[in-house]
Amino acid sequence: MKVLALDLSLNSTGYAVLVWDSTLQKATVIELGHIDNKKQGRMKWSHGKKLHRIYNRIGTEIARSLPEVIVREKGVTRFNKATQAIFRVVGITDLIAEQVSGQSCEEVGITEAKKLITGNGRADKSEIALEVQKFLTAPIEFQNDDESDAVAVGVAYCLKQEGK
Repeated sequence: MKVLALDLSLNSTGYAVLVWDSTLQKATVIELGHIDNKKQGRMKWSHGKKLHRIYNRIGTEIARSLPEVIVREKGVTRFNKATQAIFRVVGITDLIAEQVSGQSCEEVGITEAKKLITGNGRADKSEIALEVQKFLTAPIEFQNDDESDAVAVGVAYCLKQEGK
């Protein structure tokens, strides 16, 4: 199964395209990256500009990789301003997934993903990045937590589908 997995954020959305081998219970990562929307130089981008960049990059990735499934980390509600920003990104991914591929985004909760990958629903990001390597056909060097989280979301989705 080919999966596009997303770790959504207004400032740094991680994405990974992986192919899951259910026989081996391992994923091959065929594309990995993040969308860096932090301020460029002294200029701080507006939410609109950041959303546009996410829309373009994720749309390109869907069109290029033709995933069977698009899955993202399920959004959480914590602080009002941050929650509003992240759900704008959720809306953009819903829109682009429907426009480019005609499909809806699946979701995996963060605690569920942590438990599936590490066995501990409270694992920290460094533990997740280390443990997710066990589910890959080849080691990956992640540039940041957003990339490792995206891979973990994809692997967790595949494990969940298999009832693990």
